[in-house]
Amino acid sequence: MTFVRGSKLRVERKTVITDSEFQQMLKRASEIKDEFFRLRALALLSILRLTGKRREEIAMLELDGVKVEAGYLNLTFTLLKKRKEVVLTRTVTKSVPLTDPLTKHILNYVDFLKKLNPRPKYLFPRVKSVFGNNVIIPDAHITGRQIFNIVRSLSSSVWPHLFRETAASDIIKQDSSIIGAFRVMRRLDLEDYRTGFRYLYRYAKDIIERGVKEMESNV
Repeated sequence: MTFVRGSKLRVERKTVITDSEFQQMLKRASEIKDEFFRLRALALLSILRLTGKRREEIAMLELDGVKVEAGYLNLTFTLLKKRKEVVLTRTVTKSVPLTDPLTKHILNYVDFLKKLNPRPKYLFPRVKSVFGNNVIIPDAHITGRQIFNIVRSLSSSVWPHLFRETAASDIIKQDSSIIGAFRVMRRLDLEDYRTGFRYLYRYAKDIIERGVKEMESNV
C-alpha cells in the first residue's frame, strides 16, 4: 500500500502499475505535439519502468551515461548517499537488452538530443520559456519534482515511486524466495537488506501465508 505524495487528497493505492495502465500512459505521451516533450516523456516512462530508479537519480543521468554495448542499453546512474553531513557518490550501471521494446523510446530521445547544438550534458536537461519559446539549458538537469509532474500529467493515479514498487513486484512474482529479496535489493540499489524483505513480504504475502499454514498443518 502506497500513497500519492504531493496531493492534498493523498489518494490511496493498493496495487502496482498494471500493463494496461502503463500502455495508456505511453499512449498519452505519444500524443504530445511538441517533439522534444513527446520524446522526453516516452523516454522517462521507459526508464522508470525498466529500472525503478528514484526520480533524483534519473534527473542526474548524463547523456554520455547512456550507451549501447554488446546488445545492451547501459544506463549509468549517480547515487548520492549522505553520511554524517558528508555526501558520498557512486555510480551504478543498469543493463537492458535491446530486444526490450521500451529501449527504442530511450534511443529515439538520445538521437534527438545528440543533434542539438549545444549538446546537453544531461539526458533530461532543464527547459525554460523565453518569450513563449522553450529553451534548453544544456548544463542543467530537471528536478525530481519536475519528473513527478511529468508523470502525473500522464496519469492521475501514478507517481514516480510507484514504478519502484512495480519493479520490486516484478522480481517477487518471479522469485518469492529469500533470494528474491536480495535480487530486489540489487535491482533497486537498496542499502538495507531489510527493505528488500519488506518488499518480499508485501508482494509475496499470500505465498508466505500459505507456506506458514502448510508448515503448521504438518506439525
